[in-house]
Amino acid sequence: MLFLYRFFCGVLSVEFSGIYPEKVLNLCTKNKISIWSAKFKNGKINCKITVKDFLKLPKILRKSGIRVHILRKSGFPFFIKRYSKRFGIFTGFILFFAVLYMMSGYIWIIDVVGNTKTATSDILNVCEQIGIKTGVKASGISAKNVAQQLLLKTDTLAWSSFNIEGCRLTVNVTEIKEKPEDNSKATNLKASADGIITHIDVKSGNCLVKVGDVVKTGDILVSGIIESESNIKFVHSIGEITAETETEFALQEPLKKRVSYPTGKVKEKSVLEFFTLKIPLYLGGETGEYDCQTSEKTLRLFEQNLPLKIYTKKFVFKKYATVTQSLDDAKNLLLKKLQKECTGEVKRKNFIERDGTLFLTAVVTDKKNIAISENLIFSIGK
Repeated sequence: MLFLYRFFCGVLSVEFSGIYPEKVLNLCTKNKISIWSAKFKNGKINCKITVKDFLKLPKILRKSGIRVHILRKSGFPFFIKRYSKRFGIFTGFILFFAVLYMMSGYIWIIDVVGNTKTATSDILNVCEQIGIKTGVKASGISAKNVAQQLLLKTDTLAWSSFNIEGCRLTVNVTEIKEKPEDNSKATNLKASADGIITHIDVKSGNCLVKVGDVVKTGDILVSGIIESESNIKFVHSIGEITAETETEFALQEPLKKRVSYPTGKVKEKSVLEFFTLKIPLYLGGETGEYDCQTSEKTLRLFEQNLPLKIYTKKFVFKKYATVTQSLDDAKNLLLKKLQKECTGEVKRKNFIERDGTLFLTAVVTDKKNIAISENLIFSIGK
């Protein structure tokens, strides 16, 4: 801010000379005249001073024997004087500030604050659906209305507000907190898969199975109904029941396939977005086979986003070729795929080659908790 103040006031580079020119430092301090970048050289003092303070110097230097000489002029007043006859420049300035004033009535920067789990891009996409995007007129935004629409279209938000400050729109959000499990409701634990029970750890409820039992999907493992001689009690069933389960997998791998490989040729092309205007920073297009990766960078000044974005596309060129792989290689690929898709032990596997494709069928056994909670449903007969 001090730099801008001095620029608009006009800055003079001056030289003080005479007998004891250093006295000017005390005189300026005494009369509240600001000077800076002072240097003592060859018996003279060189420094900078604003035009406003320079006009005070004749009065305080009258009897000091110190002379002042202007070395250089800079700043807005001298710029105006230098180009006062060039009407095109002033017309450009007027148009610039007119456009700037007009643009100030529109939203050019949108920030999202308060989200941790919900992606900022997801919130901005919903905002765009309800008409909130860069380039929209600020006076046409009903902050209360759009905040309600955002909540209706987003399941993860509990509260939102829209604050407009000039060209900047800040979307403040609060996410829905996960509710703790309600242990007051009566529930059963039922089987989520077929299997053989290997371990039981029930903390609440009436366990209906034992180790070694064979269960099917949907069977009740722990009941929320506890009966005694005197009454019936309904509880929230809690526990883990581990079972050995079997899962069938079917995978396939072609023996001949078309693969791509990079040629080593890489190009990058950028586009500058100024407000809503997109300016390509390249000439021509690209032909051939390539993978394209797009990145976006928002320019910042003093830790604040500017309405300037640079989109960069990276073109990685590639070629295609048909390769034939051996049965052993195809088997290894299928086994690697199987390891990625399952975590248990492969009990049985079988390879079959048919029509140029290798098929793998496998049965995988795994031990996991199959107990899932289900609310008790009561029905009263007529």
